[in-house]
Amino acid sequence: MWPVKVLISAIACNPYLGSESHFGSMAVKCLARDHEICVITTSRDRPDMERAAAGLVPPGVRYFYAGKVKPWHPNRMRARIQGWFEYMDFVADSLNVARELHRREKFDLVHHLTYTTSRVASPMWRLGIPFVYGPLCGNEPFPFRLFPLLSGPGAAFELARKAHNAISRWSTAVRRSVRKADHVFAITEEAEALMAGFRGSAAGSSRLSPGFYTAEMQAGFTRFVPGKKVDGPLRLYVAGHLGGQKCVALAFQALALVKKKGVPFCYHLGAGGPEIPHLKKLAVKLGLVNEIKFSGGMSREDYQRELGDTHIFLLPSMRETVGLTMMEAMLAGAVPVVADNGGPRLTVTEACGYKIPVTTPGRMAAEIAEVILALDRDRKIIVEKGRAASQRIATQYTEAHYRQTVNAVYESVAGKRRGGG
Repeated sequence: MWPVKVLISAIACNPYLGSESHFGSMAVKCLARDHEICVITTSRDRPDMERAAAGLVPPGVRYFYAGKVKPWHPNRMRARIQGWFEYMDFVADSLNVARELHRREKFDLVHHLTYTTSRVASPMWRLGIPFVYGPLCGNEPFPFRLFPLLSGPGAAFELARKAHNAISRWSTAVRRSVRKADHVFAITEEAEALMAGFRGSAAGSSRLSPGFYTAEMQAGFTRFVPGKKVDGPLRLYVAGHLGGQKCVALAFQALALVKKKGVPFCYHLGAGGPEIPHLKKLAVKLGLVNEIKFSGGMSREDYQRELGDTHIFLLPSMRETVGLTMMEAMLAGAVPVVADNGGPRLTVTEACGYKIPVTTPGRMAAEIAEVILALDRDRKIIVEKGRAASQRIATQYTEAHYRQTVNAVYESVAGKRRGGG
């Protein structure tokens, strides 16, 4: 029975991009070690995938394309909305592509890999072969009491997302796709509970992080842990697409309290995003212009060195499903300070970082400030927790674990459909 022939639905799997595309690309590379893989992805990425065939994708993996695309709207908010409509078009068209491919190829199973959102149904169960769904997330809440932290557009987006979450819970298509799955992977505790509710029990579901690292990838970051320097002003870092849900404004409020105590620091925002104009104005308002560094992208080597120099990874995000940059900062020996929810709740432990309870903006800012002040007073804690953070990611989020977990599910669901159980 082994290996199996797998059809993967993954709108995001471009090896030149980060975030979900990184997760999708890594998963395809990993699973191609054991199986014959075909991937349906977005037509938008066709030029990149054809260019990547020269060495960035495994030999033998074949890509097929679905969905209609047009240039991104220059307004970031409208581009995000455009992206969701584009995804729904991809989902509808991908079923047609999948049916034609299955008619020719006779796949053993189909796996919807990305997007990881649980708000839009996957139609892949309609192929009539074993269907693996996820890992999924997307229902992590953004508390109303934290809305004052957001810009106007950020608040509007979160309201729209709350409405979409509420509607999708009662969507027949969403519920059916979850119930029809032979196995569902969930990323967060919230998603795991939602999937169990849809399915009527926790049977046929498990938790899986889409973020993992090969030994070679780990080495690019862990090389900075031995001899990490923790003297001088505190160095804090955050990256990723900085939307309002990241709550960087809350981090600014905490750092304003730290500055009042006379502690020198630099908080580097190594990313862009729709909240950047709002955050620049807030930095001026809070008197943090000299302490906050805004910058765009950097080379991979410079990015790794930046994390190697970082003492604290600070991101009290309300909707962080995995936290790719957080995990890489941890590998490099930085201490994570995050909100106690979503993916970071599962990744960060007391031994390697700090999880701030989700309460009110004022209280959370005060608790973040207390943590930073404590780390400044005793820099040995940064060394100890930083090493523990690096060890946690290096041992718990490995390619071997991801490969073993998914392969066990593949073997189980394919065996059941073939009369093996």
